[in-house]
Amino acid sequence: MTMDPVSAVLEGVLLGTDDFDGVHPWKATTEDIIQACVRLVSDYGIQLEGRARASSDASFQLGGRDTFSYSNDEDDDGNPAVLIRLVWQPEE
Repeated sequence: MTMDPVSAVLEGVLLGTDDFDGVHPWKATTEDIIQACVRLVSDYGIQLEGRARASSDASFQLGGRDTFSYSNDEDDDGNPAVLIRLVWQPEE
């Protein structure tokens, strides 16, 4: 199975305060998290197809079929962060 480029960028990434323009990561809304992920993917030169949308309270899609979840976590220095995980990738 080949991983989608968007999933390769986002799987396991930790988003911190800088990714949310100074907002505490644990207070970021789903929309804030989606926008931070869109910016990160764009920084890698990946153009998203379709619209990003929330799938549930703690999961979202970025225009493709892959579903990502997010949860509160900490980085290696103990700073608050949001962890992004790939939770579902459809079979090709």
